[in-house]
Amino acid sequence: MLNRNKEQKTDRIEHMRDGDGHVLRRTLIAPEDSCGKFKMCAKITLEPGCSIGEHPHQPDAEFCYMLEGELTILDNGEEHTVYPGDAWICGDGAVHYSKNTSDKPAVFLAVVVK
Repeated sequence: MLNRNKEQKTDRIEHMRDGDGHVLRRTLIAPEDSCGKFKMCAKITLEPGCSIGEHPHQPDAEFCYMLEGELTILDNGEEHTVYPGDAWICGDGAVHYSKNTSDKPAVFLAVVVK
C-alpha cells in the first residue's frame, strides 16, 4: 500500500495526552491500511515549548526515531535528551512523555504497534 506524500493527512492536536501546546501529526500509514499491525504510524512535530503528556503503553508499544531537533523524553523513569538518529521504545506498561525544551522544532517518527 503506497501513501504518497501529497495524500498524507496532517492533524493539529491540542494538548495531546494532556501535554502543553499542540502536536502536528502527519499520518504516514493509517491504522486501517496497516494490515492490522499499527495503531499509529506518523511523523510528529513538536514546536518549542510543546509536549506530549505522560502516558503508558500496554498492551501496545511505541517505537520512535528522532529525525530533527532535540527532545526531552522520559524513559524508564529517567529524563534523557534525544538527538537525530536516536531511537527509543516504550511498552510493557511503561510510561513516557516527550517535550521540546529547545528553541527549534523537534521532528520524530512514531509507530505504535498492537
